[in-house]
Formats: sequence, structure tokens, C-alpha cells
Amino acid sequence: MTEVSKVASATYLRTATVPLGELTPYPGNAKRGDAATSLESLCSNGQYRSLVVREVEPDQPDQPDQPGRLVVLAGNHTLQAIAAHGPGPCGMTYTVGEEERPCGLCGGKPWEPAARCEIVTCNDATARRINLVDNRSADLGTYDDTALLELIAGLDGDLIGTGYTDTDLGDLLEVLEIVQIEETPYDEDEADEGEEGGGQENGREPQQGQADDVPAAQGPAGAADGPAAAPPAGQPAAPAQGVQPTTQPAQPAQPVLPQPPGQVHLILTYPPEDRDEANRLIAAAREVLPAAGTPEIVLRGLRTLVAVLDSRHAPDGTVTVASLLRAADVELH
Repeated sequence: MTEVSKVASATYLRTATVPLGELTPYPGNAKRGDAATSLESLCSNGQYRSLVVREVEPDQPDQPDQPGRLVVLAGNHTLQAIAAHGPGPCGMTYTVGEEERPCGLCGGKPWEPAARCEIVTCNDATARRINLVDNRSADLGTYDDTALLELIAGLDGDLIGTGYTDTDLGDLLEVLEIVQIEETPYDEDEADEGEEGGGQENGREPQQGQADDVPAAQGPAGAADGPAAAPPAGQPAAPAQGVQPTTQPAQPAQPVLPQPPGQVHLILTYPPEDRDEANRLIAAAREVLPAAGTPEIVLRGLRTLVAVLDSRHAPDGTVTVASLLRAADVELH
């Protein structure tokens, strides 16, 4: 393993706005980015991040006053996006709330393509490391999907310049709804509500501190054969004979998923086996409807079921495949 002390670090020289004609892309840059997304961000948000540019020593040592080549170590796709914009004015505008703004690069005025650069000096090996880690570090990151959805939903549908689309938002919401359904804890208070018996539900012992709400079960002769009666208020319930008292950890609150503008949540809960079947059916439907999300597939399935039920009132009591496909909004070919 190379010792850090033996690796020459980059040295900052200056910050400057450099015409594109003076910048050289990093030779052999392995990353293949989305220049169109970068350009949309630049036009909407402006150049909020400088390029990292290496100033290479002049090829002729006898001319030390001559500036060297400027090679882009980090930000090569931003460089491509600025080049794709070309000279201004570009005529593009963006609406933020009720305010119409010009392009964040050219400002709607005559402009020659240039980029703000942090210029450094370093050796070849350090330049290669900077290029590699700048491309790799983003790949190694992960997302907190709930936090991501909150950030996106907070823009009220204005996703220009974010790199996300309405489809991305719908897919993310779909994934988080499924996760929330799977992780929703069983609510014993709701399960016990209205139940009769010895304070047990599906073999579960009543939780400590709930004895006041659980009546003792009575046998045929009226004798108590359930748990002992609750102790007076203010005294802890005694554990059952032979059972060591335990403290149940509180379940963490489940986050409430934000929804995109104009949408609301519908949370469905199933027993595990029914949930697995539902997932299989949704996956089968998605093979025919690859562009449909889970909410849309469920809604189409319900429409089809209602069409079948309504066929009971038809004169012949039959329903055709074509009518079912129409109810499911599936195009016939």
C-alpha cells in the first residue's frame, strides 16, 4: 500500500474564468456521463461548481513565463455541456414560481463559452488519481430514498435542472410505498381492540402495562382461567408464573412518505402470503404493461374486476375478453 506521505498532492494556484478554447479534456477519461442533463442543469442553475484544471508545465523550459496547457481533471462533462451550449444568447428561459429567468450560462446576452476553473499544479500520477477518484466517488455513494423523495417533492413538480423526471419520481414513490407496507409493524393495540378472551391474541401474552384494558377470561363455571386480574392503579403487573418479565422495545415511528403534487397515498396491507401473491401478479401484469407502475396496475385490475361483476346484469350473463381488456385499458392489436 502506498504511503500518503509519498504521494505528491496538488497545489492550488488560482481561480479563473477560462475560455473553452484554452481547455483540454483529460486524455483517456473513462467516465461516460450525460452531457444533456449537465447542460439542462447549467442553463437552469448556472455553473455552481468549478472545473478542476491542471496547469501543465511549459514544454520549453527556457520559456518559464509562458503559460502551460490547461487540462481538465474533474468536470469533463460540464466542459462538454458548455461546449454544446455554444455562444450566447441562446434564447432559453426558465420559470421559477412566477419569475421568468434567462439562461444561467449566457444570461440571455452575447457570450463566448467559458468555464470557471480552480487551477492546480501536480505531477502526472496525482492528476490521474484526481480524475479517477472524481469519477469513482459518485459511483460508491448510496441514497436515503425517503430523504430523496422529500427533496424532490419539495419542488412542487418543477424538476428542471435536477436530473430527475416525473417518471423517476413515480418509480421512487412506488418503491417506498412497497417498503413501507412491508415494514409496517403489527399493531397489537388494534388487534386486541374489541377482542374477548384471556388477553391473548394468536398466542401472544399481553404486554406489560396493558393489563388494565384486558378482562379476565371466565370458564364455564364463571371461574377465572385467564390471566390474573389487573393490580390496583399505580402498581406494576406481576409476571405470569414461570415467565421472566421482559421489556418490549418501542417500535420506531414509520416515516410518512411525501407525495408528488396532485397525488395522495393509499396504503394496502396484506398477510405475508397474500402480499407475495400480489407481488407475483403485479410482476406478471408488468410483463404486458412495462410502462405501468404498481398503483396503475392495481387500479386497472380493480376496473377489470368491476367489469366482471357488472356482467351479471347483462342479458346473457357473459363477458368477453375484449371488454375485459378495454376495462384494463389495454390496447388491442
